[in-house]
Amino acid sequence: MGRTTEMDLLKLLGPPSKKERFLSGNERLLYESTEVKSLTFPWGYKAKGLLDQEEDEVFEIVLKDGIVQSYRYLKPQGG
Repeated sequence: MGRTTEMDLLKLLGPPSKKERFLSGNERLLYESTEVKSLTFPWGYKAKGLLDQEEDEVFEIVLKDGIVQSYRYLKPQGG
């Protein structure tokens, strides 16, 4: 932290799902994704379809003057 720039993030992660600017001048980038998890049996067979579960993930990055200040995974709203 403290050296990674917004341009570095765009190169590594691509554009964020959302970008917000606070009155303080800080910015928050949100990267949202959904992972589909299928039932997996002990011998490795994945039963895709009926029992699939979707898990939402949100990765938050806070920038100050274009430099990463903090980052964390957030629990999805309503979940």
